[in-house]
Amino acid sequence: MTLLLAPGGSPEAVAAALGAGADAVYVGLRGWSRGGARSELEWPEIAASARLACAHGAELQVALNTIPRPREEVLLRAAVPRLLDMGVRTLIVNDIGLLASLGRTHPALRLTASIGCGAQTPADVAAFADIGAAAVVLPATVDPDDAGACVAAVPIAVEIMVHMVEEFVLLGRCAMPGYFQLRPTPLPDGAPDARRQSGSMKRGGVGACFKVCQKPWTLEDRAGRRAERAFPARQLSRLADVPAYVAAGVAVLKLQGRSLPAEPLGALVAQYRRVLDAATAGRPADPGPAPGLHPTWTVVGR
Repeated sequence: MTLLLAPGGSPEAVAAALGAGADAVYVGLRGWSRGGARSELEWPEIAASARLACAHGAELQVALNTIPRPREEVLLRAAVPRLLDMGVRTLIVNDIGLLASLGRTHPALRLTASIGCGAQTPADVAAFADIGAAAVVLPATVDPDDAGACVAAVPIAVEIMVHMVEEFVLLGRCAMPGYFQLRPTPLPDGAPDARRQSGSMKRGGVGACFKVCQKPWTLEDRAGRRAERAFPARQLSRLADVPAYVAAGVAVLKLQGRSLPAEPLGALVAQYRRVLDAATAGRPADPGPAPGLHPTWTVVGR
């Protein structure tokens, strides 16, 4: 059975995703998630979201997908038992060393190799299975046939980020935000003067993305002529390929969008829920845009 995993960047968004039919919702813990502070949850919000997910018969997953420095790793590890006490059993991790060791330390954990880990092939999936991952997230650029080959490689869950922004540089490891936006932030649970530079997935970054790649850049040639250009960026949707992913045995269809407000997120989740249910039942479904879906997320499939 293929499940639908939705993002939740606020308590309201978590409720909207669950109400729209998500089988699971993933959230970021403040200070330890690549989504940035605007789409992360505080401890009380995590606890409330876990209870709400349980009430819906769904699961709350938590992204701890920054790559901590050695002195930060102690603080991150200290957060894990508290999450377990709240009923969280799945963590999305980007640090390969943490992924390999957390499973040994906490056998109750189910660890997912984040999309930022870069897996795209059956060999990649097998490698993450060897170090203890229970699931691996592949990008939307992986076609259903290739996803099926990954499913056949090893008996762990293969997830596809079927709705996502394709980043200008290596997915999940863009250094541009920290380079252009010099905004040091406090270290979670650290000393009052402990601060670190914002960045995307750079080691030591807190995960804040300022959409630098989506802003116009001014170019000037030797003759002094100036022009504005934008980096290439695509918003990918594999909505039309949902039946093929289901047939390939993909375990989870994952949606990006922790920055989305509750209303458009609910529309997005409902759209994928409708198409996934039809595919599971072997019925055709119209993958057209959902009412209320923001125009910037009405994307063109590959």
